[in-house]
Amino acid sequence: MNRTSALLLAALMGVQMSPVLADEVPQFDVQKKCKVDVRAYGSGKTKEACITDELKAKATLTTQWTRFSADSRSRCMSLVTDIAGAQSYVDLLTCLQVSKFAPR
Repeated sequence: MNRTSALLLAALMGVQMSPVLADEVPQFDVQKKCKVDVRAYGSGKTKEACITDELKAKATLTTQWTRFSADSRSRCMSLVTDIAGAQSYVDLLTCLQVSKFAPR
């Protein structure tokens, strides 16, 4: 199996498993995410400020996780998780908050 096939298979398996994994707040590597973001976007935001934002969003998610439907949690998890691994608590929280008001 070549590398591309393996990545595709892993991505497909991850999508299929997401309803099971959506029962708890996920664990993201905020150090890695913020390091990449600060380098890529250079918005003047420091890595430390990015980490603070991510950890605040994670704390909010931890207290509000069960208030969001399992379907919304699963859908938002699949949206904020990409193959490159750039996962964000801020993005996940935003997605979940928007999903509460979006028409179904």
